[in-house]
Amino acid sequence: MLDLIQTLLDSFPEGALLVRERRVVFANAAARSCLPGLEPGAPVPDCLPLPEPGETASGLFSDGTASYTYSCSSRGEDQLVFFRLAPQTALAAPQMDGVLRQLRELLGEVVAVAGPATLPGGEFSVDSFNKSIYRLVRLTENLEYLSQAAGEGIRFCPVTMDLAGLCRDVCRLAGPLLHEAGVGLECRLSAASLLIPGDPALLQKLLLGLLSNAARAVEEGNVVLSLRTRESRAYVAVSDSGDCPDPRHLIAMSQHGLSEGLPLPGQGAGLGLDIARHIAALHGGALMVSMGLAAPAVTLSLPTGPLAPRLSVRTPNLQRNGGLDPVLIELSDVLPARVFGLEGLD
Repeated sequence: MLDLIQTLLDSFPEGALLVRERRVVFANAAARSCLPGLEPGAPVPDCLPLPEPGETASGLFSDGTASYTYSCSSRGEDQLVFFRLAPQTALAAPQMDGVLRQLRELLGEVVAVAGPATLPGGEFSVDSFNKSIYRLVRLTENLEYLSQAAGEGIRFCPVTMDLAGLCRDVCRLAGPLLHEAGVGLECRLSAASLLIPGDPALLQKLLLGLLSNAARAVEEGNVVLSLRTRESRAYVAVSDSGDCPDPRHLIAMSQHGLSEGLPLPGQGAGLGLDIARHIAALHGGALMVSMGLAAPAVTLSLPTGPLAPRLSVRTPNLQRNGGLDPVLIELSDVLPARVFGLEGLD
């Protein structure tokens, strides 16, 4: 039976792995050409994160300068992994349509809110106006990010940073804001400090984007951001207490360019996860969406070394960006308008 499975996997043009207890049982020729060392009995490379046995997962991982999309299914103790080169990060046609539709909606909101201020006796909502501005800034920044990623490249400035400190600061600042939206945020750290090579600003953007997606999915409930380590990798997971989405949405969450339809109203422009995947790839990391019996969890896997001794060690402080709070920018789609009152923006 195993010989038949191996013959079948060898016929696939993409990389295929059969894994048991995180060790390679079989790797086809395409997999060995991409990731040398995939011999029977060898451990699965650290760059390829796997879900727990019995769960399914898909996402993106990087090895050197190459990035791959992958999927993993389980049957008992055996896990079957398929992977292929990931497409270059760029704005797909459905995403452009989603951007344009959201831009029209946001401009409509601005006009609807500002319009009464030009009429005698009209009422002007500062809170709603500010929220629309923050959402416009977020959409513009995300569009600019993908444009730079596909062109001249993103400014990537890694230092020796404290990932646990970043997680703690993100939760400290985002928690009270999400509470206003009816979402509880819990931070679970396996260590008080964890030094890794990374760009604090980009990782901050990634984590806030994942929290925003989780808050949108749960609506009113709980979100957990957790950090743990295993061997030479750090794992940051964002999970929520919401319902499991339909299969098409799961595919869109985990794979670049496979979503055929426009994002539904209220789901944003569909750029956030592509940006998160790109940031993970810059760090030599992986982004995995794992599906069990509950709602899916998004896990970021990052290497914990090597650390450059010339670089300064620091826990990043989340500073305001161009006069606007980056936390409010990244969470603007899910926060109520009252959070954006002038008193909260000083």
